[in-house]
Amino acid sequence: MTAAEPHDEPALSPLGRWIAWRPPEWDDTTRRQVLDELFFEDAEWRPFLARFATLLILSTTIAGLGLVADSSAVVIGAMLVAPLMIPILGVAASTVHGQLRRLGISASVLTAGTIAAVATGWLVGWIAPGTITVDELTSQLLARTAPSLLDLGVAVAAGLAGGYVLTHPRAGSSLPGVAIAVALVPPLATVGITLQVGATQEARGALLLYVTNMVAIILSAMVVMLLSGFVPPDVRQLARGHVRIGLATAGLAVVGVAIPLTLHTAEVIADHRFSHLVVDSIAEWDPSARVVELAADTGADRSTVDVVMASGQAPQPAWRLAERLAEVIERPVEVTVEYRPEVRDEATAG
Repeated sequence: MTAAEPHDEPALSPLGRWIAWRPPEWDDTTRRQVLDELFFEDAEWRPFLARFATLLILSTTIAGLGLVADSSAVVIGAMLVAPLMIPILGVAASTVHGQLRRLGISASVLTAGTIAAVATGWLVGWIAPGTITVDELTSQLLARTAPSLLDLGVAVAAGLAGGYVLTHPRAGSSLPGVAIAVALVPPLATVGITLQVGATQEARGALLLYVTNMVAIILSAMVVMLLSGFVPPDVRQLARGHVRIGLATAGLAVVGVAIPLTLHTAEVIADHRFSHLVVDSIAEWDPSARVVELAADTGADRSTVDVVMASGQAPQPAWRLAERLAEVIERPVEVTVEYRPEVRDEATAG
């Protein structure tokens, strides 16, 4: 008998290659170098805490001043200095490795840093009294008080990018871009400033934005670390229970923040549609008037419209606009109209 001739294995389709994919194996030296960037122990612990506290206070101060001054460039600069990505990625890395001691240390540093950043933001608001009030918040502050599902999407993508940069050391130069995209310190500075001026609702919104960014980064970074082979197979097997609990906890946290974000996004979409409806109704109600300012909100029981208009003619009665809107949306509407005379004066001399 003759031995069977060897034959080549059939080529896999793209789907087959994806199913048969296995994460690459890391050498212990490279893995240890990556982990050393996240965890500081023994003699390195105190110097790390000093650097972390210094950079955190400085970055929050820069962010707070930029928020008060309404300067986006200054706020972006604060994101580059902020050190909060280290303990956040440390939480993700220690969870997938089942290292409970390191997890506790990273979570403690993250919690203390969060509290310190809020306190620093409060001090910035206290040092600059009269610059902002509850009714007059800057656009940079307001931009961080009403998070939506878009912010969750950005946080998930930034977490994936952070995990990728961490597990691909040659891409380390991209980490500042990740820090800018996810914006951890500005929301905390916003929490402190808005609390100082008494804008508690805005403070809750900014805190929700920070929590959204934090939990989304942790979850997506954990996924990248597991898929990239960053966790050794034997460790992955031993820590399987801890990893499952960590993934489940992070997933539930993401779902928990997604619920209010979804509700707020739905409200924003409804208000946006209602604003367009109001503008169209105003054009029919008083074609000669020009809308200067418009605030249109759809509440649970009734909708409200506050509009400032400029016109060179006599104002039209507001009740007609209210009736028109109530017929269209089939619910009560409260309308407040302020007319400003539109006067044009031209002169030529000489």
